[in-house]
Amino acid sequence: MSLGGLELAVLGTVRTLGEACCADVYAELRRSRAVAYTSVTTTLYRLVDKDLVSVRRVREKKAVYRIKDGPAFRETMAEMVDSVLDTFGDAAVSALLEGRARPPAGPADGARRRASPAHVPSSRVSAGRNRENH
Repeated sequence: MSLGGLELAVLGTVRTLGEACCADVYAELRRSRAVAYTSVTTTLYRLVDKDLVSVRRVREKKAVYRIKDGPAFRETMAEMVDSVLDTFGDAAVSALLEGRARPPAGPADGARRRASPAHVPSSRVSAGRNRENH
């Protein structure tokens, strides 16, 4: 089962919070991305339908959500891990073992570093900002 970006973000937020109502998930997500409350609600419903999140009614109009550690969750996680391994191979295993380590430097990495603002002389960065402002 594939998950979209917002589904992954909501799932991760629910996992981090442990158990949370939609408002809590929304508030946490808003710290890192622009998202509508209704999108969070819809996404939580979809994750419940996919059997990845469980819902418990607290009151008539309030529910709390938590990760549902069951077959669907384990199957989805296994598919995602397989996809990462198929795509990145041994580098993915190394990164996982090292705890989100950066992948090994490749030929394009030097060019990326040279083009990043941290490696551009300050006169070039200032000139670029001046052009953008006028």
